[in-house]
Amino acid sequence: MLSDGEPALPGLVCAAVGEPVTCILDWWHISMRIQHIEQALRSVYALEPRHRAGLEIVEWRIGRLRHLIWNGYHEEAHDELFGMRHMASEVGYLNGEKFRPAVARLLWNCDDLRRYLANNVDSLIDYGVRYRSKLPISTSRAEGCVDEIANARMAKKQRMRWSPRGAHCVATVRAAVLDGRLKRATDLPGAA
Repeated sequence: MLSDGEPALPGLVCAAVGEPVTCILDWWHISMRIQHIEQALRSVYALEPRHRAGLEIVEWRIGRLRHLIWNGYHEEAHDELFGMRHMASEVGYLNGEKFRPAVARLLWNCDDLRRYLANNVDSLIDYGVRYRSKLPISTSRAEGCVDEIANARMAKKQRMRWSPRGAHCVATVRAAVLDGRLKRATDLPGAA
């Protein structure tokens, strides 16, 4: 089961299917957190710091961080995040007060990714191996379709739009069709 890291989800899925499930942390959610670090770094660069060497090291480490997580080296990725954090702190100190808010945002994003990985350590895998095996590593396509359909049906300009309760009911029935629960329920004796 691919998951965004929601702690209650594995238990809910396990209860729904009636057997243990293996939880895999969705690559898309990891990648987005790495992108937030990259965006925060660009914000620091935009202020045109005098002391840039530390930023160039942080930039190199971001690429290395993505590589480490993708290839299943999660402990090394954790260490890399601490190194990035140290270098970013030095850049903030050397460049002065003007840089502190932008550097604080960069540090917060590094800490956010570190916490996210630590909270989901049992769901981390070697994404490269799984991808090369043509197995899914992300739910982004499915989530995008669901968002698109739900937004189109719940838009205010839609004549026959869904209520939030109605959308939930449709999603519940659709999930039951997809995972086979609806078929099993209709196969029971006395089911209409």
